[in-house]
Amino acid sequence: MHQRIFHKSLALFFIIILIFSFFGTVISFEYNEKSHNQFVIKNIIGQGKTCFGYQAFPNPDLIVSFDIDNPEALNTIGTPITSDKIAGGTWVDGVWWCCEYSSISNSKIWIINHLTGDMTLIGESGEGLNGLAYDDTTGIMYACSSTHLFSINISTGVATMVGPFDISGCVMVGIACDGYGKMYGEDLHTDSLYLIDPTTADTTLIGPFGLDFNYGQDIAFDKETGVCYLSAFTVDDGNEGALYICNISTAELTKIGNLGLVPTQITGFAIPYNFNDPPSDPIINGPKSGKVGETYYYSFTSSDPDGDDIYYHLCWGDKEIIYIYGPYPSGEKLILPYNWSDNGVFIITCWARDTNNDTSEISTLEVSIPRNKFFLNTYLQLYFKQYPMLERLICLIKVL
Repeated sequence: MHQRIFHKSLALFFIIILIFSFFGTVISFEYNEKSHNQFVIKNIIGQGKTCFGYQAFPNPDLIVSFDIDNPEALNTIGTPITSDKIAGGTWVDGVWWCCEYSSISNSKIWIINHLTGDMTLIGESGEGLNGLAYDDTTGIMYACSSTHLFSINISTGVATMVGPFDISGCVMVGIACDGYGKMYGEDLHTDSLYLIDPTTADTTLIGPFGLDFNYGQDIAFDKETGVCYLSAFTVDDGNEGALYICNISTAELTKIGNLGLVPTQITGFAIPYNFNDPPSDPIINGPKSGKVGETYYYSFTSSDPDGDDIYYHLCWGDKEIIYIYGPYPSGEKLILPYNWSDNGVFIITCWARDTNNDTSEISTLEVSIPRNKFFLNTYLQLYFKQYPMLERLICLIKVL
């Protein structure tokens, strides 16, 4: 009697070990799937963008670019053909516009190719200008002199006065509009940030920068993020050119880094932006359960509000691999076959990316591939082959 109980207990012990070995594999795989999803989310985050400007000091004058997160590394694009220095800059529908400083109060309006540095003259403004800004909500380009606000005819470059700034001793060196049409300006006389009414040129003081600004510099918005930046040149600590983030509610500045390896003035400052809308979150359709080795078909569909073509980034959930399919026309259904070589619960993840590199949120579909009896029997046979004593013990249970 005791011997029979012993044999049953020993057999049950080995069976329990077998069961835990089987399920342990599945649990380990599920953990890796969760890690993979976190990896995917981290890797779709973008990096710093490239900005453009005019190196007004030191000599020689250059057309340059730099990473907004690393302004110290200035990259030369080209050499200007202007008779004087570029003063202000702005970005309009993928194009870099600039105004040239003029000692005779007749600044020229230019377009600069941000890839080659080639310059195209639009025309003479008839005014001496320091800065440019573009209002995307109205499609109007503005310019400032030290004391007045102007609108600019983008076909001819001619300036039309809006009005004088109501600041005593004003030296408005740069202006910029955010993505909602609000205009801001930096005044060198008071070293302060102002909100500007683009219809009247009336100003509202936001606050002092807390630094002593001088000479050429500029202000620009990253309209995709709403962040305001200053390419500032200060007379503190023996002159310093640096890039700052400006809090538009308080005028408080946060330094990102120096511009260039030596004191450098950057004017004509412009930050590219794109108001492109991202594609919709992909709709995933297909079986939510199946068998190992069977082929199943899944469809993925996303639409882009701007009609852009779409790429699909896809992970099937059983491998640490992200496949990219496309481009496909907006709204066209992508149909793909797939089969799983192992059992488990797998998370299909997919997101869409348009040709402007805007991405959707991640969509998921959970698919269960259970272990079938045939697979379990095969697994047991392999296990018994490795541990013949276990098979004998199970047969002994049947006899007992």
